[in-house]
Amino acid sequence: MDPQNLGALLRSAYFLGSEGVVVCSKNSANLSPTVSKASAGALELREVYSAKNLMQFLEFSKELGWQVVGSALNTNSVSAGSLKLDKPTLLVMGNEGRGLRTNVLRLCDILVQIDGGTRVSDLGHMMGDSEGEDVLDSLNVSVAGGILLHQLLCNKT
Repeated sequence: MDPQNLGALLRSAYFLGSEGVVVCSKNSANLSPTVSKASAGALELREVYSAKNLMQFLEFSKELGWQVVGSALNTNSVSAGSLKLDKPTLLVMGNEGRGLRTNVLRLCDILVQIDGGTRVSDLGHMMGDSEGEDVLDSLNVSVAGGILLHQLLCNKT
């Protein structure tokens, strides 16, 4: 992960009131001065935990009663704004290029997505082109993370 994206996610998580952040030790940016600067100091104010094995961490968390929510553009995904949180929840964000790994997807109790946006096909139709492609279907991970955190944290019961 890009250190600026991690810093921006930490900043959003702190601002929006999350209780902590867990990063995968082998697939995330190292906690560094660059991450701290991008987090505007949130790195120093919020707990950041590292999981050596994300799969084991998620499985153990589920055993302890946590709900695992994954961010994915999938036919099974629901709108993040419609999800009511009634127990401790972990939001799992994937790689910007590939999304969540298949084994992580399988551990998710529910998949969420962000509604809205303009796709290339929409732009093509607006310009009179009937053959557009849906290539703009995602956001930068730090932007998506901020939106999802806001939607999920506002829906806590």
